Amino acid sequence: MRRALLGTISILFAVAAGVFLTIGGKYLSDYEEDHRELSKDVRLSDEQVFDEEYNSFYGIDRFETALPVIFMTTEEYIQKDIPTVGRISVLNADADGRLHAVDEKPDVTYDAMFKIRGASSSHFEKSQYRVKLLEDAATGKEVKYDLLGMGRESEWILNGPFLDRTLARNYVAYHLAGEILDWAPECRYVELFLNGQYRGVYLAVEPITNGEGRLRLSTFGLLSGETAYIISRDRLGSDTDPLQNYGTVAGLTPLSLYVEYPGKKNITDQEYDWIEDDISSFERALFGADYADPELGYAKYIDVDNFVDYYILNEMFMNHDGDTLSTYAYKELGGKLKLCVWDFNNSVDNYQWFKEDYEEFFLLDGSWFSRLLKDRSFVERIVARYRELRTGTLSTEHMKALIDAAGAELGDAVARNFQVWGYTFDINLLVSSGRDLRDYEAAVTQFKEGLKLRGEFLDAHITDLYAGCE
Repeated sequence: MRRALLGTISILFAVAAGVFLTIGGKYLSDYEEDHRELSKDVRLSDEQVFDEEYNSFYGIDRFETALPVIFMTTEEYIQKDIPTVGRISVLNADADGRLHAVDEKPDVTYDAMFKIRGASSSHFEKSQYRVKLLEDAATGKEVKYDLLGMGRESEWILNGPFLDRTLARNYVAYHLAGEILDWAPECRYVELFLNGQYRGVYLAVEPITNGEGRLRLSTFGLLSGETAYIISRDRLGSDTDPLQNYGTVAGLTPLSLYVEYPGKKNITDQEYDWIEDDISSFERALFGADYADPELGYAKYIDVDNFVDYYILNEMFMNHDGDTLSTYAYKELGGKLKLCVWDFNNSVDNYQWFKEDYEEFFLLDGSWFSRLLKDRSFVERIVARYRELRTGTLSTEHMKALIDAAGAELGDAVARNFQVWGYTFDINLLVSSGRDLRDYEAAVTQFKEGLKLRGEFLDAHITDLYAGCE
């Protein structure tokens, strides 16, 4: 019933008078509604500019911070589907953690292309961006840069926490995933200026791509078309040319799968067909009569330990999008299919449209997990691994410590962020009574208490998964 409502529920935000308006799908604060034009000070040749009028409106002076600072400048509004050319400058943090002035000369400046990213999040005023660094905007040639110690790459994500007022859900989940999975996105906190206007705390994140500083998959394929690949599961029509894999065609899995790597410019027809056939072979085995057979079933095609860890992490965080939306899988040439975590903005009862129950399982109806969880041996591995992880990585103490570490790293940036975005505490962003968070401290407390309650439920009921086994 709950899932059926997802596609039909309309926006029910209670709007406080004079706080923000909904215009063209964007949520605009007082200042943005009255000042729609770009800052007149913006020039693409500038490394950094400061919109004094805008920043003064929110009480933001030229401050000192221990965090890195990113400056984005454009002469046009950034859009979701059409890249916007601009410039990006990075002012790195001091190695010893000391404060540095925000108007110091940036360490690097590059041409760049910007796009707004995200589905529901693209409607929030605090936009999220995909950034591609360019050696020269005129030629479109990419350049790689080691952003904040995360490796030399040209594409990056700037995630702007809006709905998540702890500013920490993705930060904590990605760090935990990095402790137990072969690969998880690295991330770093930054403070962002867009056209000289202070936009608050952002999380710079590695997108799930192939590269020296990313998944490091093979960059060559075989004559047969066999290739390393990355795929994503997302909404119908979110990209062109979805795979016609067995699960989709047979109506066994929802939504669509898309090839992310090799990219559209490089993939051959042979490679595309091979990926489609490879996923179909896995799904035929998964949904076949011998699915639990270790030689003939799903285990022949996937890294079972990886799927187990992915399942546990997403269940701990109550992430019902795991194995449905924003789901990524990758496979090395000659290897087995693995899953990669992504997007925990709505996790731990932070879903917009209804209150979530800490005492339920969230991936039982997943595209692939709905079938995997019928295999008793798979559930046995989940139970054993969960109990192991609860003594360390997923202990309540360790998870709370990571939340505290996030807050300590942010420091004064929390207060600055909510000088701009504080109106989100004055409106009911989360539908259902009792979920109205009125300040940052309340949001952090809810996150910590939610993980505690979730752990207590799973401790007592993880073996309930056996009830669904055949």
